[in-house]
Amino acid sequence: MHSSKHMIHEGYDKIKTFYLALAHSAIIAAYSIVRPMKTTVFISFVGVSYVPTAKIVSFIMAPVLMFLYSVILNATHKNKVATIFFGIYAVAIAIFSMLFIHPTIGLENTFASSSRIFGWIFYLFLDFFNVLILETFWAFANSISSPHFAKEKYSIISAAARATGIAAPLLACYLIDMLKPLISFPLLCIMASILLTVALVGLQRITSNVPEDYLAGYSRDHEAHENNPKKKSGWLDGLKLLFKEPYVLGIFVLIYSFNYVSTFADFQMQALAAATFSGPAAIAKFYYIYTAIFQVLGFFFAFVGTNALLRRFGLPFCLMVSPFITFGSLLVLLNFKSLTVATVTMVIFRALNYGFNVPVREMLFIPTTETIQFKSKAWITSFGQTLAESLSSFFNDPSMAAHLFSRSITTSSAFTSTVQLLGQARPAVALLLSGGWFATAYLLGNKYQETIAHNKVIGRRAPKKDL
Repeated sequence: MHSSKHMIHEGYDKIKTFYLALAHSAIIAAYSIVRPMKTTVFISFVGVSYVPTAKIVSFIMAPVLMFLYSVILNATHKNKVATIFFGIYAVAIAIFSMLFIHPTIGLENTFASSSRIFGWIFYLFLDFFNVLILETFWAFANSISSPHFAKEKYSIISAAARATGIAAPLLACYLIDMLKPLISFPLLCIMASILLTVALVGLQRITSNVPEDYLAGYSRDHEAHENNPKKKSGWLDGLKLLFKEPYVLGIFVLIYSFNYVSTFADFQMQALAAATFSGPAAIAKFYYIYTAIFQVLGFFFAFVGTNALLRRFGLPFCLMVSPFITFGSLLVLLNFKSLTVATVTMVIFRALNYGFNVPVREMLFIPTTETIQFKSKAWITSFGQTLAESLSSFFNDPSMAAHLFSRSITTSSAFTSTVQLLGQARPAVALLLSGGWFATAYLLGNKYQETIAHNKVIGRRAPKKDL
């Protein structure tokens, strides 16, 4: 009887693994198409000097986005949240494809200006792709997974996605070579929209083919005293837990540190690429080739390194690998500044993050409540990403923010001194964050193991005693 039940459980685990891998592969393929387009379109339509402003706008938009996210989460079952956002992005990206062929709004207009609203909307909308699509996918996966399932299957899911992440940008590069941007860009948007629809169907297949009992993740299996299901949590509950639970704050530090250091290197690569290549087609080809290369390396990390290192050394060690390699890569970048070095550094950062760091880091959310897995995770990602990117923008090149202030301010000696100070401090800040990231990873890994060993759930409220 026990053997039969085990076989049934294994069968459902295979279904979850297959459709999670399918959905994640489709998401990464879509992301590998639209992320380079986001940067290319903004640089071509608006200008590279406005990237810091766009990051600040993203940061300002984050609370509004989290409010809407919480409203949707409270109004529907958690299994349907991913479906809603995937549908929104699939439709919106399809609409973008049509706007690209507009003679004034789209690609036929080659004049770069801060007044080109479409460039801003396209950039900002896709800037939250990571939060509303990628992180929502992982929130769903974490909520239906056990620590054992994550340890065995997350690397497989990640490796499968890396394969499509290689193919998608190479196909995009080929289409740009064969077709004019006026045709290739809309076509690529349609492809991304279809891929997100495939991901949506994949997640729906899990909920329709796997019984509810086998979709109960670690937290629900260990939460005997769950809160009143009729009581809807507030939109700030996820943020409150971020400051209330040191474990959750630690995850924020990991995500903030990576995004800050990554943005530090990425802006240098963007500026050098904009100076080296001209026109949306040339810039897009550079970013697609770059994306394909880091996906190849990410596939190696996911397929070869993640599972083996988790089995041999455990989660605490694996969490410390990324900040250690990042620190060494930063030292090289700070001493050798060129497009080649910046690109190689970003390839390492992206490959390490998507192929190794993400599947390892996502395991940290498994022994937490669903409020943390969905709401706190959304706050962590949105603020960890937007805050890190906006602050890193100023440290990376403070003079790029001159257009945010009046001429009387930007020509003052105080402003000039501040710009110079920020520029001089940026290497030290990035290196210090890498060190803090390493220490936090060690503490979080130990806390995770302790929590699992004692069958606890982080963020669970103590049951009320009967009077």
